[in-house]
Amino acid sequence: MVDILFTILDALFWRIRGGLRVCGKKIPLNKIWFAPLFAGEFCYLTGWDWNTFVISAIAIYTSYQEYGWGEYIGCLLTGTEPTDRTDCPLVDDIVDTLKITINARDIKIGKWTVHIPQVNWKLSDNPKLFGWVGLSLRGFLMTFMIGLAFRNIPFMFCGLGMGTVYWIGGLIDHYIKPDGKFGWCWAEWLFGAYLGLCLTLFA
Repeated sequence: MVDILFTILDALFWRIRGGLRVCGKKIPLNKIWFAPLFAGEFCYLTGWDWNTFVISAIAIYTSYQEYGWGEYIGCLLTGTEPTDRTDCPLVDDIVDTLKITINARDIKIGKWTVHIPQVNWKLSDNPKLFGWVGLSLRGFLMTFMIGLAFRNIPFMFCGLGMGTVYWIGGLIDHYIKPDGKFGWCWAEWLFGAYLGLCLTLFA
């Protein structure tokens, strides 16, 4: 029962962090509330300790505020080409190296000659794939930092699912009910629930 409650609360508070509007207005200090809630849940599941709570809350807040991820989500959900590249330099340094280069050449196979064309492909040539990889790596950075505070290795890797969860949000928007933001809002509900589920599984 506690697992279900935490999953629901995390879905709600992650959506609040993302800008949920109540009566047309955002919740005051909306970026803050997820961190102490999630830290409190962790302490409840593992044994209450003020030191752990404070360190965890700071690590959680820093993990999602230190770098952005808007461009990765935009590319993933809409297929628009990346342009801004200011979200997370650490992730950009990785995704920018993901490319395939094949020099043109002719290969003789018996009596035949096979022509191999020139190929210069980089990840950003496929915006949706770029968005998925970038968002998955950004999610990994987030939960890695949280997992360090929790001293929990399995939780460190949960963020790798961020790209897939947000992609599912886009599918819900496309096939079931539009949210007006290409699935971004749906994805925030889902990712909050995903984090809560991972916490209850691995704490």
